[in-house]
Amino acid sequence: MNRSKHTGRPCALLAKSGLVAAFLATAGIVAIEQSAHADGLVRCWGNSGDGQCNVPPALGTCSSVAAGNFHTIALRSDGGVRCWGSNYYGQCDTPADLGPCQSVAGGVLHTIALRSDGIVRCWGYNNYSQCDTPGDLGACSSVAGGVYHTIALRIDGGVRCWGAGLTNTGSFPNYGQCNTPTDLGACSSVAGGWYHTIALRSDGIVRCWGWNDYGQCNTPADLGPCSSVAGGGYHAIALRSDGGVLCWGNNASGQCNTPADLGPCASIAAGARHTIALQSDGGVRCWGWNDYGVCDTPGDLGACSSVAGGLFHTIAIASPPPIDTDGDGRPDSTDNCPSIANPLQVDCNSNGVGDVCEVAAGAPDFNQDAIPDTCQCLADLVLADHQVNGADLGALLSQWGLANAGTISDINRDGLVNGADLGYLLANWGPCTN
Repeated sequence: MNRSKHTGRPCALLAKSGLVAAFLATAGIVAIEQSAHADGLVRCWGNSGDGQCNVPPALGTCSSVAAGNFHTIALRSDGGVRCWGSNYYGQCDTPADLGPCQSVAGGVLHTIALRSDGIVRCWGYNNYSQCDTPGDLGACSSVAGGVYHTIALRIDGGVRCWGAGLTNTGSFPNYGQCNTPTDLGACSSVAGGWYHTIALRSDGIVRCWGWNDYGQCNTPADLGPCSSVAGGGYHAIALRSDGGVLCWGNNASGQCNTPADLGPCASIAAGARHTIALQSDGGVRCWGWNDYGVCDTPGDLGACSSVAGGLFHTIAIASPPPIDTDGDGRPDSTDNCPSIANPLQVDCNSNGVGDVCEVAAGAPDFNQDAIPDTCQCLADLVLADHQVNGADLGALLSQWGLANAGTISDINRDGLVNGADLGYLLANWGPCTN
């Protein structure tokens, strides 16, 4: 069921005019779906009335995701772009000649892709020329979309916008969202709300312009330096350099009420009336409007690497399970000896390398107990009183010639108490200092 077929006009207009709830009731949209779990692949939850949460089974692994109101966009690991969900305006018809891409974004009813060569391509609803990429745009490094406008960040840091919002359009959705401030300066990131544009300057300062009836363009004075930005329908989100998330603008559904226990985050995204944060540990948190369960993060989701939001759905890429080469339950990234099982992570000299790896690499281990000699007074193993003296000598001589490996005086663990053990004891005579 495609919402536009019921009304004959884009759904953004319904949201704008406050008719969303009435429209949903008459359209009978009640489905809540969630794609099957698969580590490293795309997960989706919320409403799937247009199939926006029906992740294609042959999609493969992806590096990032984006969304329009009723469609989902995925950038595959090989650079290919796949779209699914509502396709009434061709927003899911990826051009056959698109080529490999480096990032993707969604307008409400159109799709934007940034090719690997920096060229911007758009397709889908184009009544306001939001898909007509300027011929003089040049190479870009990032893209974003609003309801009827498209935003691109050029490789020189300049921001360009096209579609609704240019002063010469004279049409209904003209709120200046494409009027890039002349004093903006170089930027590092861009985002789009429905009728506003957000840019992160290279110095970490956030700037917003366009429709501002809800204060979505009033950047908080105490925001501080930021690392990325995102846009909801009528709210704006910023990820501070310290990992904190701040939101401002329309808060009717609590979309700007950042949880107090959120913790540091790595990236942010938004649906029309909900906010999504990817925590530094890969956890996904959502808040705001939660009809259809758009904020009910699946309990089995695990760590993720990318997030995005549509009008009634949320998307994430589940991170691949951590590599554990030696199978000891410690991921290689935090294992002090990833090639040899050592679940206790013993590192007697605190040099960051597990004892078993040091010994395996050739560190002296005279008594072959898998502990480097630098961490123990080997001759002290006879009586273990931190003194190598006559008592140890007496104990060793009393067991002279015994051929059982369990004898405490068999210092080198060769199965025999003999001159080799005596020589090592005498060489370490005195206090045990290590």
